[in-house]
Amino acid sequence: METTGPSPLANSAINRPVRRVSDRLMILIMVGLLFVVGAVLLARTTDQVVVVPEPSGELLASRVLSFSDAPDGQIVISDGESGASIRILKSGEGSFIRGVVRSLVRVRQQSGVFSRTGFLLTLYADGRLILLDPLTTQAIELAAFGPTNTGEFLALLPSPEGATAMLD
Repeated sequence: METTGPSPLANSAINRPVRRVSDRLMILIMVGLLFVVGAVLLARTTDQVVVVPEPSGELLASRVLSFSDAPDGQIVISDGESGASIRILKSGEGSFIRGVVRSLVRVRQQSGVFSRTGFLLTLYADGRLILLDPLTTQAIELAAFGPTNTGEFLALLPSPEGATAMLD
């Protein structure tokens, strides 16, 4: 049996109304996409570097620190000049120290600098505690992270005179 007219399936597809997205929803989606694109462009084009002012007090204590990996996730912190071990961070300890050093090492890797040169930790009379990478000149102002985290680094200095006053 042959039929000469259109099939019932084709007929139902023709009669079905076309589903539309409302104009308001479409405008809202477009505005959202424009906002995201604008925010990304703004972030990419305004790479403003904030310059930290030089410390205004005298140098109280300073030490070159070297960090090396040891077995079982340990990190050995040693004096960069004498090589004497200062502290060993066991796996799971010293997360703040690990994070700060990791960020400085990441900057070294991005700059293409692969060196075992240590980092300079300095405490100034104005209360600033700064960890400086002498190779990339990247510096981290440690006092900004609070007294507990600052205390972790103060303990690595040889004789932090006035260090207890810095923590208060």
